[in-house]
Amino acid sequence: MKPKQRDFMPLDPYDYLRIQVQLDFQCRRCGICCQVADPIDIYPKDIRRLASHFSISIKEATDKYTIPHPDEPDIRAFKATNPCRFYDETTKGCRIYNARPMVCRCSPFLSPGQIGLEGIEIYEDCPAAVGCFKEIENDLDHLLHPDAKTRKMLEKALSRMMQFE
Repeated sequence: MKPKQRDFMPLDPYDYLRIQVQLDFQCRRCGICCQVADPIDIYPKDIRRLASHFSISIKEATDKYTIPHPDEPDIRAFKATNPCRFYDETTKGCRIYNARPMVCRCSPFLSPGQIGLEGIEIYEDCPAAVGCFKEIENDLDHLLHPDAKTRKMLEKALSRMMQFE
């Protein structure tokens, strides 16, 4: 039996815009986000992903890689995040890419704190984010008002990126 799809929080036009911009985003692998993000939010699914990636228990992953989040009591944060302990300067990439946290999967436009905000936050330190947003400015009105089919496609894309359960 297939599990029931989780219902989403209501999305506003800017959420649809953020999803589309994120889908179009082409990371330049500069590593800036990996070097300045502090704290890096860790959700329960992220801990399960880390445990699976390293073939350790959830408790071991929690103890080894996370600390209590300094601002959010319901989530945890990565230990050693300035720079992120998993950023590899030599390869300009993440050593745990397949197990990276949700916040990294959804950066720079879909970080969980942005959902529901009016407007779109551009991380000016990220050259790819600035370039990506400039490309879509001409289509802004169209992107803020997607048709039903496009909205459904964007909602599915958001679900995959954030890996809702």
